[in-house]
Amino acid sequence: MGRRIVRAGLAAGAALLLAGCGGGTDPADAAGSGGASGGGRNGGGEAGPAGGGDPRTASLAQPDTLTVSFCHTLPSGDGGEVYGLTLRSFSAKDGAFVGERSTVLPADVEPTAGCEEDGPGHGVGTAFNKDLTLVAGIVSASTDRAAAFELATGKELTPPDPDSFAKRPKNNGAAFHPLTGRLWYDMQHHDFESDDPVASRDPKGGPKTEETVPFEKLPDLLGTDGPTATTVLATDGIHGPAVPRGGIVAGYSMGAGVHLNRVDRDGDVGAGSFLTDIETEGLDGTSLNCRPSFWRDATTLVCEFKQITFTADYAKVVKTEDLIPENDRTNLPPVLSPDGKSFAFLSKGENDRWGLFRGDFSGAEPVKITDVDPPIDGSDEHRESLVRWN
Repeated sequence: MGRRIVRAGLAAGAALLLAGCGGGTDPADAAGSGGASGGGRNGGGEAGPAGGGDPRTASLAQPDTLTVSFCHTLPSGDGGEVYGLTLRSFSAKDGAFVGERSTVLPADVEPTAGCEEDGPGHGVGTAFNKDLTLVAGIVSASTDRAAAFELATGKELTPPDPDSFAKRPKNNGAAFHPLTGRLWYDMQHHDFESDDPVASRDPKGGPKTEETVPFEKLPDLLGTDGPTATTVLATDGIHGPAVPRGGIVAGYSMGAGVHLNRVDRDGDVGAGSFLTDIETEGLDGTSLNCRPSFWRDATTLVCEFKQITFTADYAKVVKTEDLIPENDRTNLPPVLSPDGKSFAFLSKGENDRWGLFRGDFSGAEPVKITDVDPPIDGSDEHRESLVRWN
């Protein structure tokens, strides 16, 4: 699994960004051991967060808010690049601006999602912890390793002892569990043995809190519940949502569209090897050429802006519905509301301006919540992603 981690020193441009900053369980033990438009800061309304206060310290994960990430690269003094990251939260009800964090990550660090160079962003939600105070990244040093970085400062949380002589397996991927907040990562040995485990730790507690799950226990892990399965698969570079109870994962193949996979016990290497294709009538060919976004329940999958209903055994597609009218806008993947009754997404039209929109699964015209303008940080190009509906 390739990584585009940039090796460089911090840039003079980094100072510009910083100056502008004004159901599941974690089974480590068991397994292995209608809104108003333009109501916010970017929509021409309030200049500060909803309810007052400092937007640089207000919680980004307040209930019923939508969080957007902006990622871009900055030039460094030695000709390389580093990553700049900004998160902004808005009220899902009226678009009021809630809060913001901006930071520059250290050299040789890339967030695990949301900063890719091409294609729509996927798996961005697992790159941030549940409180939206930390971002997961891979540090390229003597070996790739998973790490958590504070969004307020850009500093690594509980970094390893620089004078230690310990040897660690490399980590190709890392993800935060959305409910427990633990940081999960793969543990690939340098000879890529077939029994490589996965591990998790409390990001604030550091390596001493690490718990590993042996390779042979991965099917149990993937079948525990949807949030856990989705998190563990993200460490293997697979950004496919799992059904709430776990065990079934929706995936996507270029040219073949959406497909379903069942967890089995005959895998060889990596968490993804435990997934076996399910033959589902109605998913053959490219008629449903979309990337899965989330499951509403055990048999209802939202695949970008199509809702697909399956039989209980996943052998057949029962119904396919369009969630928004046909259009020629640029629409990014949707996220589900906490009550499961609505979804939100980023979209832009001919004015080339991003806006937050909300839909209600009826197929009606989506309602704009607010305009979303990029941060003023010295960059003309940002990678926008809707992280989650808190």
